[in-house]
Amino acid sequence: MVRSPLLPDSPEELLQRAIETLRARLLPYTADTPDHDAARAALRALAIAQAELASDPAIAGRELAEIEGLLDRTFDGDVLSARRALAAAIRARSLADDGPTQVRLRDHLLKATANRLRLTNPKYMTRRKRRAESSY
Repeated sequence: MVRSPLLPDSPEELLQRAIETLRARLLPYTADTPDHDAARAALRALAIAQAELASDPAIAGRELAEIEGLLDRTFDGDVLSARRALAAAIRARSLADDGPTQVRLRDHLLKATANRLRLTNPKYMTRRKRRAESSY
């Protein structure tokens, strides 16, 4: 039997080991307990974190550039702040109400949603062969 080193080489490998351990050693023992749903949720959260680490970093960069273009300001590489500012602008209805801005906003939201679904629920996008469609 080949033993793996105690500390994995990468965060991705560490998450993979955690997922495998939970699935093989803990999940079977929770099958008939109230903790089963919590164990499955923990596995799902780890799988999403693993997908985030493996995702293309350029996707976040493109999303940031789109938001900066829509809001006409910079966020110094902080995608989370940019997302929050866009959400606040949508709630406040402060984006230009012209056709081109609305089309760019809709396109951005479709792409961002499709990218998040690819990470959190890849079967949905694959099974339905969906991708972000343009409003143009």
